[in-house]
Amino acid sequence: MSRELDSGKDPSNLQPSEKVLFPIIAHRIEDALVTAVLGAMVMLPALDMLLRPARIIIPASTAIVQHLTMVVGMLGGAIAAREQRLLSLSTLTVFLKGRWEAAAHLVSGPFAASITAILAAASVQFVAQQKVGGKELTQGLPLWIVLLVLPLGFSAVAARLLWNSGKSWRSRTVALFLFLGCLAVSIWPPLAPERMVVPALTVLLFATLVGAPVFVTLGGAALILFWGEGQPISSVPIAHYQQVTPALLPAIPLFTLAGYILAEGGASKRLIRVFQALTGHLRGGPAIAAVLVCAFFTSFTGASGVTILALG
Repeated sequence: MSRELDSGKDPSNLQPSEKVLFPIIAHRIEDALVTAVLGAMVMLPALDMLLRPARIIIPASTAIVQHLTMVVGMLGGAIAAREQRLLSLSTLTVFLKGRWEAAAHLVSGPFAASITAILAAASVQFVAQQKVGGKELTQGLPLWIVLLVLPLGFSAVAARLLWNSGKSWRSRTVALFLFLGCLAVSIWPPLAPERMVVPALTVLLFATLVGAPVFVTLGGAALILFWGEGQPISSVPIAHYQQVTPALLPAIPLFTLAGYILAEGGASKRLIRVFQALTGHLRGGPAIAAVLVCAFFTSFTGASGVTILALG
């Protein structure tokens, strides 16, 4: 690798055997982990139903599946940050090209990374509180060990947001200094925190307009308001934990998984052909077919975005 760089070759044009192996291995491990967790979410309820007639009970299977949903969410966020596919509210960056696009990333990236890093620090406080409490998820498995996925996931997302803020080492160095500056202001504010709320929210709004992810907007607003009121920021990951572990939420990633399986298997195309054959000859047939195929496909995907991706 070093010889190729010295010779002036572009690393992106190197053969797979010449690429750095560590990032590739790390990415495959992440993909394998999220696949394994999704598989466990499918298998645990199925095994529970199959073993129930024999009066064999899997201890805390429901609670385990609920917490696996949290794990899937954090791993998915890390992978989305890796692939630069975190959802953004603003479409302004679509119209920015060249230097303006680079400048937008250089503004939104470090600010988003600093908010995510603060969320990671708040998650550490939350995990420490749970460790002192000594609560167990199931027999022999302390809850705080499972909750470690929160600070680890937020840290991975923050690192990738910072890395993707620029395409060169110079721009990434500038992004690093902006990131450290944001953290310094949060630790040593130049004014009283209550007087910093409006300027901080203004910067958050601007960062949102130039491409900061949705979770940064929501989580950042919560952090800023708690910070301005002098409340502990560990309240934010507590609320996050409560919202991602309800009993019904595991249905969402499972519906999404089912939708992707159907889409990759070609079921969406076959359904479109079926409903076109049934209603295409009628007046307004294409519109009727679109409504029917969406309604039918949604029954398997839970009205998730997979329906749009599969049938669009």
